[in-house]
Amino acid sequence: MRRVKMTWPRLDISVTARLDEARNPGLADIWWRMLPYRSIQSHAVVADGHMYHLAPDINAVFAERQTLEDRTDAPDGSVYLTRLQHLLIKYAPVLEPTVCARVAQVEDADVPALATVARRCWEAVYRGPGYFEVEVAQEGPPSGTGLGLPPSHDAEQPAVRDLVGDMRLVTERIWLTPAPEVVDLHGGRVPLGSRGQYFSTMVYVNGEMRTLGSTTLNPLARAAHDPQTDLAGLLALTRPLTELQAEFLGHCGFRALRSLFDRVYAVLPQVRSKADYGALIAELALHVNCLRRWNLHFFPWHHGDEHRWTDALSARERQAGGRWWTWDSKAASSS
Repeated sequence: MRRVKMTWPRLDISVTARLDEARNPGLADIWWRMLPYRSIQSHAVVADGHMYHLAPDINAVFAERQTLEDRTDAPDGSVYLTRLQHLLIKYAPVLEPTVCARVAQVEDADVPALATVARRCWEAVYRGPGYFEVEVAQEGPPSGTGLGLPPSHDAEQPAVRDLVGDMRLVTERIWLTPAPEVVDLHGGRVPLGSRGQYFSTMVYVNGEMRTLGSTTLNPLARAAHDPQTDLAGLLALTRPLTELQAEFLGHCGFRALRSLFDRVYAVLPQVRSKADYGALIAELALHVNCLRRWNLHFFPWHHGDEHRWTDALSARERQAGGRWWTWDSKAASSS
């Protein structure tokens, strides 16, 4: 049985997960082929009960899911690879009934350690500042490969290939190091925000970055691998679906990101295949989602202390054992 070791070096904590070869063998194999890599450990700020990190390979976005489950019903230690390109680990009750594809299960003896990691990660995200790296590798002797990002997807057209390579270099610089634009925004060094404040700017940047990455670029990358879509339609939709967010984020200090989008728009007429389009959009999605991750880590979530649930709602939630809804499998969408 194949096993994966996840280590948080600063915490000196490791856990081992065994791949789930029955539920989603193809998806589990995609995760296995990514290894080894490093990422930044994040923690849910809405669903609670799970932590996640950005996985470095876009294949997770469009891979087939054989078996889906509501993660609220899954055991602690369940590991999922989602269409948001997140490697998600459940460690406690989850409030949001999202349907996911499980790829592994943390060994029972290691599940208590997840709570320790999660507590420290939550404090880093919620209180800040700070973040923790996670190293993910196949269990066993070192493979001899590094822990960096996997090779970018190749492209046939020279202009597309060059742009994909340039985007990969930009992403590598911020994969484990906070993006300077994010640091400047959250340090009040971007003069944008009504009446001299920038809190509203941080809120909108978080929202627009999520829309641009998870709900626009990731689905476009997935569509590039869908036989029912055609290249002409993808090319026609790309700019209208992304330009508003790219322009706004450029105003908010993300000028390098806006420049990348301008280069993408300029090269789109030279794209001759869905494979080249997919390589281009996959690399752009990885970069945007990396920026979004840093926004999550620097956002002042501690203001949540001022917005606690009402006493009545808290009691209702406790009585229901962590959830008070029912899950409709027909209405749910997969992640």
